[in-house]
Amino acid sequence: MLVSIIIPTYKDWSRLSLCLKALEEQSFPAGEFEIIVINNNPADAIPANYHIPANCQIIAEGKVGSYAARNAGIDLAKGEILGFTDSDCIPEKDWIANAIAYLKANPDVSRIAGKIEIFYKSNNPTPAELYEKVYAFKQEEIVKLGLSVTGNMFAYKHVFDSVGKFNETLLSGGDYEWSRRAQDGGFKIVFGNNITIKHPARDKMADLIKKTKRVVGGDKVTKSEALVDFFISVKPPMTIAKRHFAKYANGLSFGQKATVYSIKYYLAVLCSVEKIKIAWGNRELRRE
Repeated sequence: MLVSIIIPTYKDWSRLSLCLKALEEQSFPAGEFEIIVINNNPADAIPANYHIPANCQIIAEGKVGSYAARNAGIDLAKGEILGFTDSDCIPEKDWIANAIAYLKANPDVSRIAGKIEIFYKSNNPTPAELYEKVYAFKQEEIVKLGLSVTGNMFAYKHVFDSVGKFNETLLSGGDYEWSRRAQDGGFKIVFGNNITIKHPARDKMADLIKKTKRVVGGDKVTKSEALVDFFISVKPPMTIAKRHFAKYANGLSFGQKATVYSIKYYLAVLCSVEKIKIAWGNRELRRE
C-alpha cells in the first residue's frame, strides 16, 4: 500500500529541510511512501546542494495558494493513502507508521486528524507563543465537528475522488471547507493522538494579527451579520476561555493566563472589525 506525503512550501527551504530530514528518519519503510513537495513560488529556485530524499520529488505550482499547491500534489500522487503536512512541521518518527496501522485496523475510518504539538523558540515563550499553546491547532476539538487542518491529516485518495479536491479559490480555510464536504459525504474521521507532528508557535503578535485577517479575508458576510458578530465579540469570551484554559493552560501563571485572555479578546474584536470591513466592500486576498 503506497502512501503519498504532500507538502506545499513557499520561501521556506530551511524549515522544509528539517521536515524532509524527519521524513527520511521515519520508521515506515522508505520504499512504501513517496514525498511530493510543491514549491508555490516557482521564481524561488531550489537552493544549491539542497538535500532531497531519494523518495522525494519537488515540483512547482505557480497558481497562488497552498490549496492549489496541494491539489497539484494530489494530481501526481500514486498512493492509495494521502498524508498532508506543512514545510514548517516536523513529523515524529512513527508518524506515517501509526497512521497506516490505524487505518488498516479500522476499515470504517477514512480520515485521520493527527495531533499537533506546539514548540517554542526558547524556554521563555513570548505572549504570542503562550496564546498558541492554549488556542492553536486543537485537532482533538475540531475533529468532533468532522474537521481537520492539513498540517497533519491522512485520508484515502478515494475520498478526494468522491468529494473533489481543495477549493483553489480560497487562500485560507480550504482545509475546513474540504473537511465539511468529506463529512457530508459520510467519510468518517478520527483524532490520532499518537500520529504526531511538531509545529513552531507563532512568536509575534504581528503574525497572530496577520493570520486573523487572512482567515477572515475568506469570509462572506452580510452587513447585518457583521454587525451582530461585532456586538457579540465585544463581550469578553468567558465561556470559551474557561474551557480552553482548563484543558490547555497547565503550567501557566496567573499573569500568563491574563495575557493569553487579553490576546484572545483583542483578536476576537479584530476579527469582527475585519468582517465589517469585508461586508462594506473592503476585501483583500491573502496568501496562506
